[in-house]
Amino acid sequence: MKESFVEIPPYWITNREKVNSYLETKVRKGKTFIAGKSAGGRDIYAYEWGEKEDLPQTVSFSSAFAAGKPERYTRAPERKKLSLFIYGAIHGAEIEGTAGLMNLINLLEYGVDLRGRQNEALLKLAENYRIVIVPLAQPDGRVRFRRDSLVGQDLEVYQYYTHGIWKDGSPCKYPAHKEIMPLPVKEFKQLGAYFNDCGVNCQHDDFFGNPQPEVKNLIRLVHDERPDCILSCHACQADPGMGRPASILTEDGLLMEQQIAAAVLSRQQQAGLHPYHRLNLRQSKAFLLQDILYLASAGLPLLYEFPHGCTNVPFTHEEIIDLGLLLFEEIMKFGMETRFKDRF
Repeated sequence: MKESFVEIPPYWITNREKVNSYLETKVRKGKTFIAGKSAGGRDIYAYEWGEKEDLPQTVSFSSAFAAGKPERYTRAPERKKLSLFIYGAIHGAEIEGTAGLMNLINLLEYGVDLRGRQNEALLKLAENYRIVIVPLAQPDGRVRFRRDSLVGQDLEVYQYYTHGIWKDGSPCKYPAHKEIMPLPVKEFKQLGAYFNDCGVNCQHDDFFGNPQPEVKNLIRLVHDERPDCILSCHACQADPGMGRPASILTEDGLLMEQQIAAAVLSRQQQAGLHPYHRLNLRQSKAFLLQDILYLASAGLPLLYEFPHGCTNVPFTHEEIIDLGLLLFEEIMKFGMETRFKDRF
């Protein structure tokens, strides 16, 4: 395997140590806290912007939904601000969303992104939100992914770090590796960053049996936060775009996700960022982590696939950051227009 040298720009912060150092030393307006630990015992850092409105929880989401009054659970009519929860890198090599999130955090903290660019539209929208961000939700895989970027790399490098290599030298193929859970860690020459140190793909965890610490952490955070919207930042070797809507959504929630996806697609096309030229309108048939987080919090679950920028679908670091900032802006704009009220 031959890795290409591609210079990592200073505005591209995805390295675990650099992410944690930034959150520990450079946050002034928001707050940083350790939200939990990974299966490998690594700290999971979180960032919060805006005060939390602690409204008492007097009913379960299930009960409120069945009563036809989900607002009794979300308490949305009583809240002064909308709430947005974003997490990245639940698969440890999918760190393009992390780069975008660190630029968003710097924008909130200092009025410019990590490139020194102002974004008044996004800042103005953010004033209406409480925002909670977990930049590296699964740090075990991130540590195993010994690169800070896949931009300019070929698919062999992508395969090696993302999905891994068995001891016999054969690749651990996607999606076939989903047939085993957890994967036998000791049988790997290189365990892919897709998985935590227990060999579990947290996107398909044993949610009702013995869920992984990373999953428990996210469930606890969103249950406590009850955000209006949850965004999961993934990445793939193909074009960027919104993933299929969660399988558990109502028709109203499905329509809302499709409207957001259309707005994001249009905006990114206008910016010349060549996203998917189609919308993924059909709901996912798989039961995924975002379904669980929806049930735990009532937050509209969104999944966005950033591009890795490999040679088969080239993207620059600049373009990937721009994709992310436009994504965050369009979601916040949609929330301001609708308050995410019709998702039930």
